[in-house]
Amino acid sequence: MYVGFEIDQYQPTNPYSKIDTYIYDAKKRIDNLARFIIGSYHQPSVLDAEALSAEIFPESDYHVFLSHSHADQRNAIDLALELGKHGLKVFVDSTVWGFFGDLVSKIIADTRPLDGETREAHVHRIHADVHMMLAGALHRTIARAETFVFVRSEKSVPLNFGDKARTFSPWLYSELQFSFQVQHVVPPRVVERQREVLLDDVKGFNNYGLESLQHLTAFRVFNEHLPPVAGSQLRDWLVQQPTSVQGHAMLDALYKRFDVPGQYQRKRELLKV
Repeated sequence: MYVGFEIDQYQPTNPYSKIDTYIYDAKKRIDNLARFIIGSYHQPSVLDAEALSAEIFPESDYHVFLSHSHADQRNAIDLALELGKHGLKVFVDSTVWGFFGDLVSKIIADTRPLDGETREAHVHRIHADVHMMLAGALHRTIARAETFVFVRSEKSVPLNFGDKARTFSPWLYSELQFSFQVQHVVPPRVVERQREVLLDDVKGFNNYGLESLQHLTAFRVFNEHLPPVAGSQLRDWLVQQPTSVQGHAMLDALYKRFDVPGQYQRKRELLKV
């Protein structure tokens, strides 16, 4: 990961039919679990976690990772579609955790408890296994993406406690915290242009387990390191960009227009991280 920023109140520009197709294609990736069954162990079916993860995360590297509330899924997908017009590979996180419940239910239905294992323990184990697989893959995707973008709204950050924003989503908490502490890498093309630009590595990361909760819990939003970009300004700028601007050239144009690297570095320096 190189830089990150947050977008406030982004509104879609694409027709709903394109967004619906995007959601449908994402859901298809988890519909048929049978193809990931590689055998059995003492009769219970054995799923290949690596193959399943590769299907859910079809690209090894993305230009942009979009973190957002499920309630803002259509806005995030619209942004992904706009960036995709310029040759950018964008990962929309709700295409994974948005189907977490469906994936868990399908695995539970296709498997049975181990010998001596209660049904309740079986359900808890499946939840834990799926969470560990998805959380680990999401963190790897963030680390390998060049840009982390938090699509912020009153739905994703519904309240404040003291001077800190709070979210009810444990997935947002995990992604934002990881983006705050992940090791940063300056792309070679940026190094070539500005050899004096060095972002400090952030050492260490404690992977907090996010267990199923029986009550409403508010998590701190780790967004102090993300410079804000107005959603309306970003949307208007995007629709004005010629489609001839592709890939890294598009990212560089975005960085320049909103001074993302400069603002990002200054925020991290102020936070002393």
